[in-house]
Amino acid sequence: MKMFSIAASVFALLCSFSAAAAPVTGEAEAGAVIVSGNSDSESYAAKAKTTYTQDKNVYSAFGRYLKTDSNGVESARNWEIGARYERELTDYLGVFAGQKAESDIFNGYIQRDSSDLGLKYSVIKSDEMNWFFEVGYRYQKTLPTGGGTTHDNMGRLFTEFNKALDKTLSFKYWAEYLPNFTTTDAYLFNTEASLNVMLNSVFSLKLAYLLQYQNSIPVDGKYTTTTSTMNLVAKF
Repeated sequence: MKMFSIAASVFALLCSFSAAAAPVTGEAEAGAVIVSGNSDSESYAAKAKTTYTQDKNVYSAFGRYLKTDSNGVESARNWEIGARYERELTDYLGVFAGQKAESDIFNGYIQRDSSDLGLKYSVIKSDEMNWFFEVGYRYQKTLPTGGGTTHDNMGRLFTEFNKALDKTLSFKYWAEYLPNFTTTDAYLFNTEASLNVMLNSVFSLKLAYLLQYQNSIPVDGKYTTTTSTMNLVAKF
C-alpha cells in the first residue's frame, strides 16, 4: 500500500498543475451503465492521465477504476494507479522508468506492484500516425487473494499504434507481453483496441475492448479477463 500512496500523491500533484502550466496536458474519461427492471445492474468506469513535458523530459501520472454490481452482488472491481518518467535521447530513441499499483480481486490478486525500466523506440512520429516499441525489465510483487506474497522478475515487450482516420475519427491499438523469468513458462499478455470519435475540441466518445491473459493463475483466478467500455473523454 505504500507504493499506492506514493503513486496517488504524484498523480494528484501533476493534476493540480494543469490549470496553470502550458506544458501540462491531460485526458479523463468516464462511463456508467445502470439497468433496472427484471434485472438490476450498475457499472462504473473512470480513467485519467496527466502529462508534464519539460524539454526532453516527460513526467506522467495515471489512474483507472472499474466497478460492477449485478442484482446487489459485486461482480467486478479493479483499479490501477501509477507514475512514469521518460527521457528523450534522440528524435526516435528514449529511456523510461515507471511505478504502478493495481488490484483485481476477481482475477486472483489483492494488489500487484510493478517497477519498470527500459528503452523506447519510435518507428513513426507524425500528427497522423504514431507507432513505437518499448523493451525493458519489470520487478513485480503480488499479494494473491489466497494469501502469501510472490516476487517476480519479468521482461516486458510493448507496442502501441495510433492512426488518425480523418478529422473526427482515430484508431489506437496496443499489446504487451510479459514473460516471467522467476516462474518458468509463466507469462502475461494484455492488449486493447479502441476507436475515438471527436464530438468537439474538448469532448469525444471512446469505444474500447481490453483483453488480459495470464497462463499461470493464482488460487481463485481466471486465465482471461475482457473489458468492453464506451466512455466520454475530455482532453485539457
